[in-house]
Amino acid sequence: MYSFQFYLFIWVALFFAMLPFALLTSAFLILGKIQAYLESQKSRDNLLKNIQYLISILQNSPSREELDEILEAFRKNFLNFDSLKKESKDYKDRMDFISALACCSTVDIDSVARYREEFVKANPNFKKEIETLISAALKNRESSEKNKKIKEKNGLFTH
Repeated sequence: MYSFQFYLFIWVALFFAMLPFALLTSAFLILGKIQAYLESQKSRDNLLKNIQYLISILQNSPSREELDEILEAFRKNFLNFDSLKKESKDYKDRMDFISALACCSTVDIDSVARYREEFVKANPNFKKEIETLISAALKNRESSEKNKKIKEKNGLFTH
């Protein structure tokens, strides 16, 4: 049999011979994960440029972080719509977003009032429409919350 030093030498030599392969494999795996992450961020950014996606998130009671992200995306991509005609789909989509924001239970009424001021300031030509839309949405929100409380109350007493 061979001495211990021979086996030690073989193991050390094999370790150093395989080291470049292990490092390259690790580097490619890490690079693949980084590319996948960047791709997911890119697709997320594309989704945030779709106003229908933003509206759908608002309708599903988003968390506070999601709400902040949605509002930032709206400000960045859709806030100024003074140049749009009332008949256009883009105008209607933006008004739907404002209505969904006012109806969203995550947003308190004071915040809705601040957002209304921001929207009116950015789009003074549509001041009346924005204010009317938000007030109607808040009334609907208030009545639906009352109905929900009544149903919960009745549901508790009927059992």
